[in-house]
Amino acid sequence: MVVRDKPALKACRDLEEDLVLYYYGEVSESARGNCDAHLKNCEACRASLAEMRSLLPMTAAHDEPAQAFWEDYSREMRRKLDAVAESETWWRRIVGLVAPLPVPALATGAVLLLALTLTLTLTLGKGLWRSSTSAPDDEAFMEVLPMAEQLDFFSNMELLDNLDLLETLTGQGNGTA
Repeated sequence: MVVRDKPALKACRDLEEDLVLYYYGEVSESARGNCDAHLKNCEACRASLAEMRSLLPMTAAHDEPAQAFWEDYSREMRRKLDAVAESETWWRRIVGLVAPLPVPALATGAVLLLALTLTLTLTLGKGLWRSSTSAPDDEAFMEVLPMAEQLDFFSNMELLDNLDLLETLTGQGNGTA
């Protein structure tokens, strides 16, 4: 809070706006001449202008960052711009290749390519993918596989039969039956 020794003098009401513009140097030449003439004769307006000169620079102080800030800012901005330029190049090239062609022409070409691929696959692929010799081998293997599984089952059953026979024989040798 500012403590004043003497009360502030008020500027003339009809010249207040012009004094602010006069301070900033934004008045026309005729208004500047009128302000100069009035300031010579009016102490209240001179005091008001002096107060503006002392207070306004403090309220609108010009804060300029240090040179190191601007150097770091510039370096960082260049680094980010370079990164963006590098990341966009591959997809821009692809889009550049396709961009001149209209979309219906691309769609028609894709449909034709798909139809040609299906036609070739169905007509030429019938003889290439089926072999006459592989079918009987697969059928023979499928017939033998269940028998091999049953062979394991019967081997285990034979072991159980032999176990019963061994128990019977060992029981007769001990005298217990």
